[in-house]
Amino acid sequence: MTGALVVFLLTYAVIAGRRLGVFRVSRAAAATAGAAVCVLSGILTPAGAYSSIDGDTLVLLLGMMILAAHLDRAGFFDWGAALALRLTRSAEGLLTLVVFSVGFFSALLVNDAVCLLLTPVLVRVVRRLQLGGTLFLMATATSANIGSVMTIVGNPQTILVGSLADLPFRDYFMVMAPLGIVCLGVNRLLLPRFFPLRRAVSDTWQRQAEWLDAPFDDADELPSGLRHTLTVELRPSLLVKCLASIAAALVAFFVGINPAWSALGAAALLLLLAGWEPRAAIKRVDLQLLLYVAGLFIIVGALRQHGASQAIFDVLQAWIGDTPVRQGWTLTLLTAIGSNVVGDIPFVLVASDWMSEWVQPRTAWLILAMASTFAGNLMLTSSMATLLVRDAGRDVGRLGFVEHLRYGAVITVATLVIGTLWLLAVT
Repeated sequence: MTGALVVFLLTYAVIAGRRLGVFRVSRAAAATAGAAVCVLSGILTPAGAYSSIDGDTLVLLLGMMILAAHLDRAGFFDWGAALALRLTRSAEGLLTLVVFSVGFFSALLVNDAVCLLLTPVLVRVVRRLQLGGTLFLMATATSANIGSVMTIVGNPQTILVGSLADLPFRDYFMVMAPLGIVCLGVNRLLLPRFFPLRRAVSDTWQRQAEWLDAPFDDADELPSGLRHTLTVELRPSLLVKCLASIAAALVAFFVGINPAWSALGAAALLLLLAGWEPRAAIKRVDLQLLLYVAGLFIIVGALRQHGASQAIFDVLQAWIGDTPVRQGWTLTLLTAIGSNVVGDIPFVLVASDWMSEWVQPRTAWLILAMASTFAGNLMLTSSMATLLVRDAGRDVGRLGFVEHLRYGAVITVATLVIGTLWLLAVT
């Protein structure tokens, strides 16, 4: 067990150092190297390494990212942003639309992909309308994390929980969708109390914003302050094919067909019909995320096979309690801490070995999915989706560690409390 623990700690140190700017090594490289060391050093056999990987999780991630890449290629996100500017009558209305639309799309597609594709569009909107950049960046990051809890395809943690616990898509959705909607509403109410809706604009910044995008011909019909909108390169034929493929995948999810292969089947159908070179589509897939997750499967698999998960549970067992309510709150706290200390995916993998020890295992699985997702809003480094938003939005707002933590702590505690109360009540 010592060797597996050393490899895990070294790998995590490199990943954490990358997030803090200490190391330049990517998380995918660190996880892949750690996985290789586990096998080459004899900690795991090659067969043990292969058995540690959950194929459904990787297949589902791949399928959803291919679908998201085609949506972006079709111009869907630009078109949606332009439509939002036409429909909203105020900056407050635009904030509401951003919170709920980002949450909704993160539930349908992987939240990392949504943040990667949608944030550049949001940056153009914020720049054109002279809005508070930090507010809208925080709205995007936190809403992506919150909204992704609504389905088992929303983020890597929920995908993993859905696969390991064999949770039906429909049953999960019926429990988690109301929770996600309520928490998105809480997020919308709290955000303007921490960040300004509009920013002070210098003449230089204003001239730059005017130069970057051309308005629609009918922009004068919009209210003053919302008259500058976006040019859109929409591919209607591809968009129809994208929406049809995603609809087919959703139908398959709800009728109980394996979500991973439903997603990959829809992606394959789109690759056949789109008329877009598959190589170009694959280039937009976050292959580093797949490598990262696969590497973590092997590294944490080494810990699990050498008994580390059970040893941790034995230490915590007396504190966990023996009633559903106490166990529920304890698991929420453990998951929130663990997801921020060792990472959400590693913690979920380790904690998955404990679920059979809970009085109500199904409730425990749902709390694990909820808490590992909402905990991603605590710090700037808690979620890859947040880091993607920060990097893409540097031109319009500063999303620093302190600024994020000031609001992140509030929204994380609020959503964790609401989520735990809801799941204990309905399950």
